[in-house]
Amino acid sequence: MKYLPMYTLAAAIALVACSRHEKPAAVPAPAASASAAAAAPASAAKSRDAELMRAVFGDSYDAQKRGALATILVEGAEAPHLMTLNASTDLPDGRTVMIVNGAQADEEGNDTAGHVTPGILNVYLLRHTDSGWKVLERREGVDDLGSDGQIGSVEWVTLAPGKPGFIVSHGGIWQGYWIQYAVIFDLDAGVRSLGSFKEGSGNEGACGPTTSECWATEGKITFASEAQPSGYRDIVVNFNNKRYTVKEDKDGSFVEQVQSNTKSSARYHFDGKAYVLAAGTNPVQDI
Repeated sequence: MKYLPMYTLAAAIALVACSRHEKPAAVPAPAASASAAAAAPASAAKSRDAELMRAVFGDSYDAQKRGALATILVEGAEAPHLMTLNASTDLPDGRTVMIVNGAQADEEGNDTAGHVTPGILNVYLLRHTDSGWKVLERREGVDDLGSDGQIGSVEWVTLAPGKPGFIVSHGGIWQGYWIQYAVIFDLDAGVRSLGSFKEGSGNEGACGPTTSECWATEGKITFASEAQPSGYRDIVVNFNNKRYTVKEDKDGSFVEQVQSNTKSSARYHFDGKAYVLAAGTNPVQDI
């Protein structure tokens, strides 16, 4: 297989997504109608996002920049941060939860985060009333995650019946090496961290003919259907762990030579305080 040494996990995921084939409709919709249909929900979502951000940050929210400059307490010190909406969802009890990313900024609101600078996780709980959005809880500086001032991606999960939560997948890429962690948060009573584990890593971007071993390990997170006595469901992570080398072909391109491609799983159990490894192994290599 031909191999390009400088690609990232995001690029690989995008390629997988583009490789799916779907049967075309018998009669394609007119381009103008399709565009209008796609624009309507996107416009509604953008308008809702702006409403939520204004409810939390008031006039500090800049609709053009889709962000707000706010001073928040991080590790005991107040500092300005550029606040942008990462994700939001409606909970079964009628509340709305917002995950807001805080990036280190100057007094003018310019993002000053460097590559090694984490993003700040902030959580806001709101409820919609007849008079508009009401902010119920402000949980700022919950955690510092990720790199380049970004906390990573958020996945909403149900940890147990009546116990909503979310998982943040975060990490970064350094000189061709990448690593990603999953951090579990409970929203049942405030915002509580329930531990973390390594989700994936690789050295694709640094892999070449002189590299003794190249690897790409990726995990897929699922939840066990049954709840444990604690009330929380176990987390099961299915891993694909590829080990390989590359050699230079006659035309100067790199050819990948797979040494092994193994699958394994790890099960994480909530012990009353955090999710801990209860069965299997986590093959994700540190960088």
